[in-house]
Amino acid sequence: GAVWLNYIVSKPIREVTKGVNQIRQFSFGDIKPVATTWIKEVAELAHSFNEMIGGLRFFETYVPHKLVHRLIEQGTDAHVESEERELTVMFTDIVGFTTMCEGMNASEVADFINDHLTILAEYVEAEGGTIDKYIGDALMAFWGAPEKMENSAIGACRAAKSMVTAIKEDNKRRVAAGKKPIGLRIGIHTGPLVVGNIGTPSRINYTVVGDTVNTTQRLESLGKEVDPEAEVIVLLSATTKSLLPDDFKMKPAGSFQVKGKEAEVEVFRLLE
Repeated sequence: GAVWLNYIVSKPIREVTKGVNQIRQFSFGDIKPVATTWIKEVAELAHSFNEMIGGLRFFETYVPHKLVHRLIEQGTDAHVESEERELTVMFTDIVGFTTMCEGMNASEVADFINDHLTILAEYVEAEGGTIDKYIGDALMAFWGAPEKMENSAIGACRAAKSMVTAIKEDNKRRVAAGKKPIGLRIGIHTGPLVVGNIGTPSRINYTVVGDTVNTTQRLESLGKEVDPEAEVIVLLSATTKSLLPDDFKMKPAGSFQVKGKEAEVEVFRLLE
């Protein structure tokens, strides 16, 4: 009887322990509900644990758990001090997004954006980048935080090249299915930024702020001036270009006066 009672009590506790370890790894989808028993205290533990998992799975949709996991691995607590670092920032944007969505209902527009951003996010994360935010059909990401990188420009430009290939392959499938191909602009710039927890006590983001972000967004927008008919165009600042090894092929795109800058910005086009 003692052995049987021990099994009845210990089994759900072992399941909770296993689940807690999976929570630590942010593997919410792999956690199985803890079976309840007739023992009141153990049943209450199982019920509370199962409700907690349901809440975590809900918040997983909105919380960048990969970023949180990376911060935890570095031994960072919830109060991340803001600091200045040299980072590389990327902005992407779909060309003529409003026109592309004509004739789509709300659900179709959402599916279109989600499918597109899923393609881009895969290559940001594969190259060690951090997705800062999604802005409608646009994506903003940065390299060099939370992990410090010796050369953040390389990862960003590798991700951009992979995006070019992926979008072109996706466009072939879209055209074959009778859909419009996607035109994409990408801007990349390297410079000093403030990175860390920024926001209010009730809502805070691990993000970057500074002039480098503004310059990157202007570079992305310049794509419509440099080559408005391009299927995918990637524009780099001279700063980012200077950090890349010779195996990255590029060509000068000219010098441009961008909003918020007194001096012209020298721009290069990254080639496949």
